[in-house]
Amino acid sequence: QLSELQGIKVLPSKAPFVLVEILNNVTSMDLVVALLIKHGIYVRTANDKIGLQGEYIRVASRTKEENAVMVQAFRELLH
Repeated sequence: QLSELQGIKVLPSKAPFVLVEILNNVTSMDLVVALLIKHGIYVRTANDKIGLQGEYIRVASRTKEENAVMVQAFRELLH
């Protein structure tokens, strides 16, 4: 569901987390802070990863219910 949202690009992963590139001129830190403060969702920036150019965050996969809340929070913050 995250990959269907405009303004981000979800990179494929085989781990229980995904790397999300932010495409809409929002910084990763701004998105991380908004998710935490407005929605109580903790994600981390991934700008320190070698080889990445741009704004990235790392999002852990959790329960279906928690993932649904996270997707809704992304929808709200990106639009």
